[in-house]
Amino acid sequence: MYKVVLADDEPWILESLKGTLDWQASGYSIVGEAQNGVEAYELIASLNPDVAFIDIRMPGLNGLELIRKLYEAGSDTLCIVASGYAEFDYAKRAMQYGAVGYCLKPFDREEIAGLLAVAATTLERRRQAVRHELLLLLQERDRPPGAEVERLLDRLGFRWDREAGGAFVAVVRGKDAAAFAMPDGGPVVALRIGSGSTAYVIGRADRAGALARLEASVLPTAEGIGIGAAFADPGALRERIEEAAVASYRSFVGSGEAEIGEAPGERTSDALDANALRLIADGFERKDAKLALGGLSALEAGFRSGRYDIRHARRLYNQVLSSLYRTTNGSSESYVSGFGELASAFGTVYAMLDRLRREIGDSFAGAGGETGGRRGGEETFAQIVRYVRDRFREPISIQDISKTFYMHPNYVSQLFKKELRVTFTKYVTDIRMEYACLLLGTTGLTVSEIAEMAGYADYFYFARAFKKHTGTTPTEYRAKRGAGPSSQH
Repeated sequence: MYKVVLADDEPWILESLKGTLDWQASGYSIVGEAQNGVEAYELIASLNPDVAFIDIRMPGLNGLELIRKLYEAGSDTLCIVASGYAEFDYAKRAMQYGAVGYCLKPFDREEIAGLLAVAATTLERRRQAVRHELLLLLQERDRPPGAEVERLLDRLGFRWDREAGGAFVAVVRGKDAAAFAMPDGGPVVALRIGSGSTAYVIGRADRAGALARLEASVLPTAEGIGIGAAFADPGALRERIEEAAVASYRSFVGSGEAEIGEAPGERTSDALDANALRLIADGFERKDAKLALGGLSALEAGFRSGRYDIRHARRLYNQVLSSLYRTTNGSSESYVSGFGELASAFGTVYAMLDRLRREIGDSFAGAGGETGGRRGGEETFAQIVRYVRDRFREPISIQDISKTFYMHPNYVSQLFKKELRVTFTKYVTDIRMEYACLLLGTTGLTVSEIAEMAGYADYFYFARAFKKHTGTTPTEYRAKRGAGPSSQH
């Protein structure tokens, strides 16, 4: 909802303008009225509205003087000039100071609606650029300066309210999830943080109403919703987004049905029970399946009690796979990096645990190498390479290759090392990074859009992986090659 201030020295004109159309239905909320230029300037400076309707002839400061003063002060407010006469010279001069439209009295509904539509297009383009700037700031700094985060949020229409306790973050997952908005048009900032994932920054004072609306209007179409703890320091935004993202996978350690998960008030460790891990390690060392499975059962109890979340599931999965590969002389090709990859592969942690139990059983029974249904040869490997290159933009794992080509995962891993002298994981990463570099250097797409197109569901994970791969951030890489974000941000 965009904020509007109306300024005219005639009260009946203000009433006429308010009654011209349904402002709420047009996406605008009238937040203030002024009857002279000085009052209008102070109101705009205080409320920082998105749009101001300004009468040309007002006492104190006339409309042109007001628009010029706002322009010189660096105001972001879009001004629309209103007049009872066809004073085109005034209008032309107002446009030089950034006014975006001109309308005559008496007001015409279609004319006002058209001006608001033009303003909305400009405002959305601006906000896209600011959202992009904010995401870059969060990407490059784990704990960015609070004042800078607050400034960018303010430009997005979100005024930081310290007295009310600041804000909280809700992360909504699901490509088909309904967009969230406060029922009264209250300020909300939406940040797209990955494929099908959006983080909403919401005022803490609106928490109760926001949670009710999320449950009623968004949860039925979402894959999961995570609620972060309230925070007073804007610099903690990235940390709160990440903890809300973890909470959005509450269903993964639950029933698998979409639900709202709330992050704990304090940051928790992703460490697993040391005794249970020792049982698993001893089981692999002694080739005792019963011992290893006992450790898994102990950890499963932790998931069922709510002690663990998806971070612990990812750590457990990768740790058990590491032990499996050492036992079978395989490689760590099945490691998962993102939460979405884990949730997509298994649905729930209990399905993941069942898979690990089967893997342990197969390992200790002597399974390994290629399976009886394997189709060997260079021709098959060429098909595998084409399969990967055709699907690298999607979640893809060595298990997908194994199922499609009827090969054991270890054998697929060995093929990549033999034929290309790289691991499967590195091959996929190299393709994705090559594509990301191409898009960064030749298009004006945002970094978050490029992350999705290159196969990364998590914006922040992509940024870290890109820097590890190239030695520079996506933004720095783009700057060196002279390509920049387009006006579509």
